[in-house]
Amino acid sequence: MDMSKTEQKQIFLKPYELVSDLENALKTVRQTNFDKMAVSVIGNLGEEYINESKELTTIENQLSPFFKELLGTTTAFDTFYNAELGRLFVAGFLVETFLNSVGKRGIGELSGGPYGILRGFGITEKDAIASISKLKDKTYLLVARGNLSDIQKLENQLGNQLEDKLGN
Repeated sequence: MDMSKTEQKQIFLKPYELVSDLENALKTVRQTNFDKMAVSVIGNLGEEYINESKELTTIENQLSPFFKELLGTTTAFDTFYNAELGRLFVAGFLVETFLNSVGKRGIGELSGGPYGILRGFGITEKDAIASISKLKDKTYLLVARGNLSDIQKLENQLGNQLEDKLGN
């Protein structure tokens, strides 16, 4: 195996306060046709959905097709409760990571789990803390993982990572 041709994956992370802005960003990603880029969205539904309920099911039944339309019909989607953040949802490639079990609970449910996942993907400590803070405020996080050239193209299309929204 020729290791010289193996390129390390890069991460793009950008918060969106409005679902309409997130939707436009996802449409841009889809139209740009990045070959090997994986895309996810993380969002917070709030504290009122601690338990499974009819209202939660209704929201899940609205969000899942919304993300499948924007990210592709095979897009994974799930929700889970995190005691620090509330009821989170994840769409896209990160679903499996957030739901990966540690004991009897998914990583995303654990205290510090979402922070740890972001750090594990190479997000700086400062940006991971800022991102978790944004999630608490019910801001959506767009996360993309791909090769350097695709991530640079995405940054040019959507603006520079967290700096635009977090004031870094």
